[in-house]
Amino acid sequence: MKIQSAAVYTYERIIASLEAYRLFNPLTSAAMQINRGVIDGEFSTEAIKESDIVVFQREFPGNLPNYLALMSQSAALGKPVVMDMDDDLLGLPAHHPDRIKLNYAQVQIPILTGMIQASALTVTTPYLADLLRKYNSNIFILPNYLDDSLWQFNTPQVEPVGEKIRIIFMGTVTHVPDLEMLKPAFHAQAMKYPGRLEFVFYGASRKFDETIPATITNHQSETFVYADYVKVALSQKANIAIAPLEDIPYNHCKSSIKFFEYSAIGLPGVYSRVTPYSNVIEEGVNGFTASTINEWVEALTQLLENPQLREKMTLSAQESVRKDWLLSDHAKLWPETYAQIAELKKPNVSEIASYLPELVDITLHQDAFFQKLEHERTAHLSKIDNLEHENSEAKVQLDNLRVQWIDHTRKIQSLEVEGRHLMQAWDASRLEVVDYALSRSWRLTRPMRKFIKFLKGK
Repeated sequence: MKIQSAAVYTYERIIASLEAYRLFNPLTSAAMQINRGVIDGEFSTEAIKESDIVVFQREFPGNLPNYLALMSQSAALGKPVVMDMDDDLLGLPAHHPDRIKLNYAQVQIPILTGMIQASALTVTTPYLADLLRKYNSNIFILPNYLDDSLWQFNTPQVEPVGEKIRIIFMGTVTHVPDLEMLKPAFHAQAMKYPGRLEFVFYGASRKFDETIPATITNHQSETFVYADYVKVALSQKANIAIAPLEDIPYNHCKSSIKFFEYSAIGLPGVYSRVTPYSNVIEEGVNGFTASTINEWVEALTQLLENPQLREKMTLSAQESVRKDWLLSDHAKLWPETYAQIAELKKPNVSEIASYLPELVDITLHQDAFFQKLEHERTAHLSKIDNLEHENSEAKVQLDNLRVQWIDHTRKIQSLEVEGRHLMQAWDASRLEVVDYALSRSWRLTRPMRKFIKFLKGK
């Protein structure tokens, strides 16, 4: 069966990195028709009718009513359903920023439901496929590739940036634990080359408790639109790139995109010796891998002290990417894989699939619980808004009363001043009368006044 169109379901309104690598860019490169099932946040099943296959991204089942509607309509129309996974979201380590923030706490069971119920899973690596096969026996590997319609290959950046050699990391805040483990290496290099190094952290700001003789530059991510990010990345001026990953199962599920992107930017790199990088890097030829602080220090030292090695390694890395990892050479894998899925004869036969009815019921129960919490949260927020509004009105009234009180106080003060002036005038008048009564002229004319009064009485 030839697959020419796909109904794509994701709640992301932009084409960010995940959407670009896993769906939109490969399907576009393969000249497939993309029918979006969610437009401006509005879900619809119409895209299913117009498509040969249905594909949804990892977090889509988090909106349970929409997910169940998608599965129901797809079954009614006989359309195969694919769930794409690029991470082990059920295995987030305890110290991972997304787990600490509970970003996936509400959607993990729906994600599990989706993996079991889908016709098949597509994943990025063999390691992730082996890990998720216990949830779905129909699993296919679609690796990440560098989209050469967006990326160009910069000339190797050999010369120092200004007076400093610049070591750069580009990523997200989810890599903070990975960067944290390299602090001793950063400190050692700064002390070894005082005043000569600049560490640049793009998208994952870092702070150093101790004062080290190196420049630390943090840049916030400028955009999450992947096509725009590519332009930003290609404009970076640096000399060496780093891609640390803790050696834990969760990180072994990841792919090699840092190697692809750093190579295109024109940078040699030091990468953690974990599956994503050990599978693509020829040690010392197209990159270095390291697993201990001493190995990180040694690899960085070689690149810092040898500009010719930086250039040679970058050119070799770019050749590796051109040879094996360009999307234009591999986009055909998407319609070919979808065709295999459409022709599957066996449903998911993993052991856990037998629990699907109970799992769906648990998911419905959990969804009702979270909806209740959301309603309560909304009600509390509404009460808070009302209280804040009442508080704001009371504050206005208080301010008005304060103004009136100040005005009345001023009037009282004015009246008190006026009263003091009147009292002073009254006292002055009394003194004047007393002075007059006690004066010599008053006493001399007193008999005359009595005589006049007597005459008037007659």
